Amino acid sequence: MQIAFGSGLFYATPLMDAMGNAIANPTPILLGVMQECGIDITFDTKELFGGDQFAVDAARGMGKLSGKAKSAQISVEQWNKLIFGQTVTAGQVLVHHETTATPVPETPTIVVTPPNSGTLTGDLGVRTTGGVALTRVASTPATGEYTFDLGTATYTFAAADEDVPVFIDYRYTLATGTSLSIKNLPMGDMPVFQGELYLKYKGKSMYVKVPNFVSNKLGIATKQDDYTIPDFEFTGYADEFGEVAYWSANE
Repeated sequence: MQIAFGSGLFYATPLMDAMGNAIANPTPILLGVMQECGIDITFDTKELFGGDQFAVDAARGMGKLSGKAKSAQISVEQWNKLIFGQTVTAGQVLVHHETTATPVPETPTIVVTPPNSGTLTGDLGVRTTGGVALTRVASTPATGEYTFDLGTATYTFAAADEDVPVFIDYRYTLATGTSLSIKNLPMGDMPVFQGELYLKYKGKSMYVKVPNFVSNKLGIATKQDDYTIPDFEFTGYADEFGEVAYWSANE
């Protein structure tokens, strides 16, 4: 008797980008830190009824091949190749979330300096003791207000708020990492990839290959006390030779 255990290995090989261009040298991608993977084959069943309660015949209608995977590895490059098929660029966005208060000086201005020589790109608010948010205004801040100047990276407060402890959050960028700006493409444009699932247990193995998959969902859900495990779903279809899936096993 052959049985299986564990999440197995799932390899996805990009075949085509979202514009319909074939990938010249397809590079297989192993989904990292796999949690679970599933491939489902379902069929519509058409039933023929007469005057009695139960069908007198049943026939198979249209079939559907679908799959889903949960992988803990976070990779913009992989998501782009399998789901979006667009262009990845260098650079990443980071957020500075302040946890140590800075008293408003006599000036009363505070100039922020992003870590690692980053470039400031936006304000994400100012809080004071107890998490109370200050209100951003265009100019001449009053008590409980502030202004923000992106060009000089300067936060300005009311003179009356001198010595008030503030927590400043902001957004900045670094040249390292990767970014993806997802464009609104015409309907029908999508990348295509080949999927291969491999399971091995107690000296026996099972292998499933689907020649054409297109992704239809990417989900990213966070939890307060657990890992973030992205999941995506995909739909398969037959290749030019009519093959929908290939299976092999010891038994």
